[in-house]
Amino acid sequence: MIFGFLKKLVKYYVDKLIHWMRMKKFNLELDNDIKKYHQQLDKNIKKPKIIETGKFGEDGWSISIGEVEDGDT
Repeated sequence: MIFGFLKKLVKYYVDKLIHWMRMKKFNLELDNDIKKYHQQLDKNIKKPKIIETGKFGEDGWSISIGEVEDGDT
């Protein structure tokens, strides 16, 4: 009788351990997929071009962000 109880108890905890390991594996795979998606997304997005002329506060200082022509804007 006690051996049947111990057998069920051990089986219960082994099942819990296996379930926990599967969830950890799933979370790691999901994190890796999200990381790959973000890396792919970063490659496809064009970063803005920043052009700064002169020093801040001086006459003629300007900053251009993006695809802005260097004219009278």
